[in-house]
Amino acid sequence: MSAFKLNIYTPQGIIINQLDCIELKIPTVRGEINVLANHTHVLTQLGTGILTASTSDGKKHFSITAGLCKVLDGRVDILAYTSESVESLDLDRAKNAKDTANKKLQDTLTDVELIKYRRKLKRAENRIRLANLK
Repeated sequence: MSAFKLNIYTPQGIIINQLDCIELKIPTVRGEINVLANHTHVLTQLGTGILTASTSDGKKHFSITAGLCKVLDGRVDILAYTSESVESLDLDRAKNAKDTANKKLQDTLTDVELIKYRRKLKRAENRIRLANLK
């Protein structure tokens, strides 16, 4: 089966480099897209969710928070605000972040703070979902 390369980059560093993939499921702001070998060229905005990479060794899961996805010439580049692999995930930290965000959302907040804590809550819930995929 044909393979293509996956790269995930964040401001904190490289999460994965040149991973051979058979299939990818990528969260975008318009829903999940499925990428196979020889996929048409795409440039799209990422949503927050779980990216699933099917490889010859099985499935690998990564959390993704916002950014861009480029599919071009047998390569998929993910430029995400944040991303974590299952192996690097700290479940206790994610649970604490979820609790903190929920508490903050009970307060009176400005519009900017409301957006901020909703994003933090969504990111924490995403990490907890990722931990359950181990």
